Amino acid sequence: MNTELSRNQRLKFFCMNVAAFAVIFLLLGFITLQLLQSSAYRQTDLSLSQMADNDHLIQMEINRYQQNNPFLDQNPGGDGPGGNNRFNTQIILWSKEGTILNKEVLGGRFTELDKLTLDKEHLNVVKTLNISDETVPNQKLYFRSYTIRYDGETDISYIQFLANTNQIVDSMSTFETTLIICMVIFWVISIGISFYLSKMNMQPVMNSWRKQQEFVENASHELRTPLAIIQNSLQQLFTKPDHTILEESEPIAQALNETRRLSGLTNDLLTLARSDSNQLLLEKESLDPQPFIQQLVQPFQEIAEMAGKQFVLENFAKDPVLIDEKRIHQVLVILLDNALKYTEAADKIVLQSEISNNDWLIEVKNSGPAISDEDKQHIFERFYREDRSRSKETGGYGLGLAIAQQIITQHKGKLTVRDWQPKGVVFQIRLPLK
Repeated sequence: MNTELSRNQRLKFFCMNVAAFAVIFLLLGFITLQLLQSSAYRQTDLSLSQMADNDHLIQMEINRYQQNNPFLDQNPGGDGPGGNNRFNTQIILWSKEGTILNKEVLGGRFTELDKLTLDKEHLNVVKTLNISDETVPNQKLYFRSYTIRYDGETDISYIQFLANTNQIVDSMSTFETTLIICMVIFWVISIGISFYLSKMNMQPVMNSWRKQQEFVENASHELRTPLAIIQNSLQQLFTKPDHTILEESEPIAQALNETRRLSGLTNDLLTLARSDSNQLLLEKESLDPQPFIQQLVQPFQEIAEMAGKQFVLENFAKDPVLIDEKRIHQVLVILLDNALKYTEAADKIVLQSEISNNDWLIEVKNSGPAISDEDKQHIFERFYREDRSRSKETGGYGLGLAIAQQIITQHKGKLTVRDWQPKGVVFQIRLPLK
């Protein structure tokens, strides 16, 4: 992936993260304010509706108006629905024409309510009102209002209940300012986080791109060699058109051998490609592991005996297992084939099969050369070979262990490698029974 494309992709991730954080903060702030406003005015609105349902309170206010006595049946110091707190609750009596009737009872409180008008369109609902305070410049009084129609035999047609909310408004304003400042600060912090996340998001993309490049380069290199040998062998045949097949059997055999190697390589590449695209489907079935292992190792035992190597089978697993027989057979062939390739005469090869903690445990051990700790970290990577010259002699491409690892992973199992003391290597497979 070129630098400009990588930079553009990273910028795209960065902008997406910044926008996402901004949307999240805005939604969070909006929801918080809505919930806070709802809870802040809930008690006030409930108090207004209770006052409107309090016939005794309404009649008391009417009696004050009719007798022009603001102290009639007054509850001293009350701040509740029947109290006289200046800015807490007020009861306004309206005429049919929209005139305040109880001005004298309100007294000094009427100064702040002088510009109040009757709203006949919104009855029996709570509304928010704001009125300019003539006593304090650039100051407003905020109220929650609840108006009802009155059908008594008086000149009173409407009754309005007011609750001053300046303290709530001031608290909400302070909270909004604090919330906005916090949102801005955390959004600025989120920009730095977005920059870091965009960098982290690009790492898997770049790693995948590098692996793809390495895969294509390595595959091309491995394909080039057998193709070149086949081409040279065929070209050599054209230089000697009069020779018989028997006379040219060596280049023909060489071409056929490389063709088989090429076919095996393409099959391995196809297996890896299908696994990467999740197209490598497993056909699991219940299997008795003991005869399966016994039959699988028989040809390898014969090969080991012919090469003067000791092959030991410890076949103890008897419980049925749920696996894809062909794929597990492929994995064990890879491991046993490697064990035979990388051991010399008089070396020992052990295949151990047993049931351990609801897992099928398989170990392929050999007393050949050990694998360094650094190589252990890369041995399951594609086209990785510990000793390229030696792998060339044994015909390896560095794909076998990568294929084995993917097959075991798809079985939800685990394939690991460790040293076998005092000398050698152990490949361990752990597969769940079900």
